Amino acid sequence: MAVDSTSPKTEMIDPALLEGIGANFIVKEPSGAVKTFPMRQDRFLIGRSDHCDLPIADSSVSGRHAEISRTDGDIKIRDVGSANGIYLNGERVEEAELFDGDVLRLGQTSIRIDVVGGRARATGGLPLRTVALAVAAILVLGTVGAGVGIAVRKKQQQRRDMRTLAAFVTAAREGQRAKPCAAIVDKVQDVAKELNALGKLSCSEPLRGDDAKRAVAGYRELSRTYQLIATAISQFAGQQATSTQALTGAAEQLEDLDLKLRVAEAQELIDQRSQVTSAFASDWKKLSAAASAYANEVEQAFVFGNKSSCPAVERGVNARSPSDVLISCNKGFDRARNAVGDSLKELDEMTGGEAAPE
Repeated sequence: MAVDSTSPKTEMIDPALLEGIGANFIVKEPSGAVKTFPMRQDRFLIGRSDHCDLPIADSSVSGRHAEISRTDGDIKIRDVGSANGIYLNGERVEEAELFDGDVLRLGQTSIRIDVVGGRARATGGLPLRTVALAVAAILVLGTVGAGVGIAVRKKQQQRRDMRTLAAFVTAAREGQRAKPCAAIVDKVQDVAKELNALGKLSCSEPLRGDDAKRAVAGYRELSRTYQLIATAISQFAGQQATSTQALTGAAEQLEDLDLKLRVAEAQELIDQRSQVTSAFASDWKKLSAAASAYANEVEQAFVFGNKSSCPAVERGVNARSPSDVLISCNKGFDRARNAVGDSLKELDEMTGGEAAPE
């Protein structure tokens, strides 16, 4: 039986087209988590903030990092003032059109674009005659041409590495301006006044009545003050950690192995500087806990007359004094800061002084 050539053909329709999806964004976060975000709207924001349409759990991504828009079927991405920029297929861009198969990098997160309908990035084309002549030329001058091409690519990559390195040095120097120890000097002075007002407590001269209650309240208030200081420093340490991760993301763009190793060494020193801040916050938490425990011992000894608490009262708060904590922070931070500064100076010399001055 002959086949009716006039019979209508049946074609499969991509369900995404029926749902109004222009593209799918396959997101791989630093944790390894992968999620797919279908583009059902003409404009949406990508960033770390939960208020973004496509939120990303990546500390090196800005709160509002980029905007995706669709106009007349064309899908574009635009940087909206991010700290670490946008990389499209390995090249940094401010604004660009997206095609099927493109790969974006935001911070430490990669995003592959699947455009519905398979609209791939055009690679361009040449007339057959031109292609034939080009092939003939390549066959004759293949070795020379390959050498020149490699040299050009190597030089281009070297320039990119130098720009990346200069940006790393500039950002790291900006981080050097932070002074977590100095930020709470006034608070330490206030604490010292409170301690002087409370005086040295002893069971040989026990406090009575309201005086005893005031001493207990005073140490509990100190405990709360110490905890507030610890919380403020912890928040500062969190900001430092975010900046450090952003620096790590920038350093990943380097291709030169020697540069990678040198930047890695600088990164270790920057991490050590951040650890000083974390230790500083930890010392204040210990002070808070010790002051709270001491308030309980004072209450037992003076308010309730429990003589078994007297040895603890005589010993005082079982932690380093606020001034000792501050001195330790200053010494540790200055030492780490100087080490980072020396390392950045060496890296800056490699860029020819392209980084921003100190």
